[in-house]
Amino acid sequence: MAFVLGAALLAGCAQRQPTVAGQPPAETPTESPAGSPAESPAGPASTCETVTAGNPSNLPRFTEVELESEDGVDRITFEFEPEPSAPNRPPWHHISFVDELITDGEGRPVEVEGEAYLLVSFQAIGVDLSGEEPVEVYTGPKEFTPGYGTLKEAEHIGDFEAQVSWGLGLADRTCFVLEARRDRITLEFPTA
Repeated sequence: MAFVLGAALLAGCAQRQPTVAGQPPAETPTESPAGSPAESPAGPASTCETVTAGNPSNLPRFTEVELESEDGVDRITFEFEPEPSAPNRPPWHHISFVDELITDGEGRPVEVEGEAYLLVSFQAIGVDLSGEEPVEVYTGPKEFTPGYGTLKEAEHIGDFEAQVSWGLGLADRTCFVLEARRDRITLEFPTA
């Protein structure tokens, strides 16, 4: 009986999903051999759909955000330092278009430049709470306003219980290519 109860509790923890005001809970996380349901044998494929994937057992340290625009592609990359013993899979992540971006915890609306909004959430340590005082792991900017053709703005909107969230403002609702790896999550958008 104790074994069954323990297994049920673990299953419930592994399926914790973010909630977005006015939207149903996200799908149960899935995983493909390549690490992301958006990938095919030929490489990452473009999607306009909600993506929920990754491995909840990989809880890396969130360290950096990089943006670039080149060769007709706008790109944002979230970088991690995985624990050496972490599985060779990307951390759990959820990416979806939303009507409005809101902060985690407070539920305060966030103003981001653009006509379409993409919520990017991933399981990672942005603030280390293991010591007596909290220590920020991610110390980079909380807002980027590159004004690229498609990717207009990126803003940090939450870090709560090892779930980090960013809101992206796009010129319009554009399909994206997702590449999710153990040490990074990259989204690419064709330049408008």
